[in-house]
Parts: sequence; structure tokens; C-alpha cells
Amino acid sequence: MKDKQLEKLMNVLFGVSALLVLIGAFFKLQHYPNGSAILWIGFISGFVLYNIEIARLKKVIKELEQKIRKGDKKSEEAT
Repeated sequence: MKDKQLEKLMNVLFGVSALLVLIGAFFKLQHYPNGSAILWIGFISGFVLYNIEIARLKKVIKELEQKIRKGDKKSEEAT
């Protein structure tokens, strides 16, 4: 259950980051104040979230590889 909640949270945060980038770009095009700041906040938050997600996925892949190796050892012992 915790993994699904974390995945939902990450998806929402990625969406907010993308929205900030779009709003910041729109503000820059219209020459509204603080467009650059909003754009940079969106880019930086997206970068940070991306790195967190990559680290989490590497951990999941490592766990799955270990499960596969354990399964291979059991099948070798059975033969």
C-alpha cells in the first residue's frame, strides 16, 4: 500500500512541476512579472523529483534481480 501512495504522490508532484514550467513559460511570453522564477522553480523541482524517482527505481530493480537469482538457484537445486 505504501508503494502505491508514494507512486501517486510522485505523479502529482511531477504534474505540479510540469504545470509550473508551463505557467512560467506563459508568463515569460507575456512578459508578466516573476515568469523566470516560476519557470526555474518548475525546472529545478522536476530535476530533483526525477533524481529521486531514478534512485527509487534502481532500488526496485535491484530487489527484483535478487528475487530472480534466488528463483534460478532453487530451480538448479531441483534438477
